[in-house]
Amino acid sequence: NPNSQGLSEKQKQQIEMDEYNIQKELKLSPLARLGEALRHHPDWKNQLSYLEVVENTRVPIVKFTHGPTNINMDICFNQETGLLAADLMKRLLDAMPPLKPLTFVLKYFLAARGLNEPYTGGCGSFLLQLMIVSFLQHRERHSLQHGSSGGGGDTMNLGSMLLEFFELYGMDFNYLTTGISIRSDGFYFPKGAKGKKEHFFHSTRLFSLAMENPFEITSDVGQTSYRMQLIAKSFETAMRVLLSHTAEPVIYTESILASILPPTEEMFQRATMYKVYKIERQLEQRSGRKNDNETGNEKNDNDGRKRKASSELESDSDMEDSE
Repeated sequence: NPNSQGLSEKQKQQIEMDEYNIQKELKLSPLARLGEALRHHPDWKNQLSYLEVVENTRVPIVKFTHGPTNINMDICFNQETGLLAADLMKRLLDAMPPLKPLTFVLKYFLAARGLNEPYTGGCGSFLLQLMIVSFLQHRERHSLQHGSSGGGGDTMNLGSMLLEFFELYGMDFNYLTTGISIRSDGFYFPKGAKGKKEHFFHSTRLFSLAMENPFEITSDVGQTSYRMQLIAKSFETAMRVLLSHTAEPVIYTESILASILPPTEEMFQRATMYKVYKIERQLEQRSGRKNDNETGNEKNDNDGRKRKASSELESDSDMEDSE
């Protein structure tokens, strides 16, 4: 405010209070008020590289990115299942080791194609994680039925799992008729069944993915993902691209995974940091072995000197006895 120049801090605050429009503030939703507070807060306004209030969606949110760390945050109000969902995913991550790496790869795969935001019809994090959990549940059940659980081959091969995931949701899964639940070790259900149709069958979005919310079994997590047909097509294309580098005739590439996941500068930096870390670890281990060998050699030398001294003492003792 140009009129506040030369005034004390208290006088500046009084001017701000006089100019404050309480009626305008009351017209804003709680999320919009939070967005305004973040946008004008002295400690945050220069820290945010992106901020958006998304209210025209099933779960309104405030989205922002912390510039210095490039961490994305979503905030919503009055969603009691949020904490339950977070706790469930923690337990599933512990129980299903492949869930974490598959989630990382597939989240980046979708983000690179602009298909990761539910409010634009994409596949959000919770829906994606439920898809992966369902895939792993049915895969493990199939392995148990055919006696291959815990065995060799591709049973726990992440590359094979990624291909199978793309094949399932890109080619084999029937989005028109089938819904998914992860309850009771996972099962499929008809979208048109009694008690399901009114919640999971959407006549205007026949290709939507019907995904039961494990905490609200009449709630469809996939309802907002109206671009699911495009997402499924991207899965199918990715599977065919990956196969082109592994099947005859092989199409050579420096990195098979990079053919579907465009590397970023951050990825190259992380790869370099990891290589440096591995080299440092190897040097530390070699140094430790060298020190152990030197300590062992020194110990052997000391033992040798002790044995020599003991032998000399015994000889002196024998000479004294003979005298």
